[in-house]
Amino acid sequence: MDDEAVNIMSQSKRRLTKLKLLSNFFENVDIISIFIKTDIIHKLFEENKTLDCHKLELFHLQYTDSLIELLNKIKKKKENDLLAVINEININNQYISAFEEKKVESFETDRKLYSGIFSEHLKSIYKDLTEDKSDVNWNDVLYFQKKYAMEFYRADSHEDILKGGAVPSYEYQDYQIERKLLGKLNIQNFKVRFVCGYRLERDEYELFKIFQTHEYFIFDIEGRRMYLMDNELLLQLDISENESNQLSIINQLNRRNEELEESIHEKKRTLPDGVGSVLKDYLHNLESMDIMSTIFDVNEETNILRAMLNLNLNN
Repeated sequence: MDDEAVNIMSQSKRRLTKLKLLSNFFENVDIISIFIKTDIIHKLFEENKTLDCHKLELFHLQYTDSLIELLNKIKKKKENDLLAVINEININNQYISAFEEKKVESFETDRKLYSGIFSEHLKSIYKDLTEDKSDVNWNDVLYFQKKYAMEFYRADSHEDILKGGAVPSYEYQDYQIERKLLGKLNIQNFKVRFVCGYRLERDEYELFKIFQTHEYFIFDIEGRRMYLMDNELLLQLDISENESNQLSIINQLNRRNEELEESIHEKKRTLPDGVGSVLKDYLHNLESMDIMSTIFDVNEETNILRAMLNLNLNN
């Protein structure tokens, strides 16, 4: 193969590479089919050295180059249109990385430990009340709210549901504990499970479940009160486990990025009016030609196709 033939085959390969990149970008079935057909034509000349490679060059000049020019113009316009979407994805990813890099202690592990600590705290209060003492240190349980309320406690509940009314209560230090609640706790040996926390403006509430029962009670931290929760009112509350505010933000950003990525794929696949029919005509021409005889002739049909492509390029 002489130098001119080598150069023609090399240029043909470059065109195929461009066409493949464009087909990958648009993810359009007709463009992919056109690439495959063009690759078949290239391989015919690559594998059969007796064929005149000038006919391959002529084919590319009349067909492939016009198509690549058209698709590149559409691709550039789409990339400009998608720039704002891509920038939003990149900014979201920066925030996600920043949140994920921050080391947060295991709330789930501490939540389980807190349930046991609160149980012992309640048991100590009951013992003090029966012995007329006042030795319990409330900081033993208040640490949890101070550590986690800002990031984890739920902020979208109705305070009027959480705020209990006046009930007969025991006074212990500066706190009030509902009498009926303390009796029920005593029956279950003061075993409780921390369910979730609520943070509403400056007030914080913690919801607990009494072991082996369907009864719940509220610890009103700012109000310094504990009282049973009405089961009907409980149905109006979100009592699922608390989730980190940062984790919620990360999840929201990830969902947003998924939506944006999908919109990018959809916009890339959508071609301007008229271009789709041009591609179908182009593909039909390739499929209907006798590749070994008529495809390389500069005929009226080829000129019509080129005119169609140029028309789109000029729009």
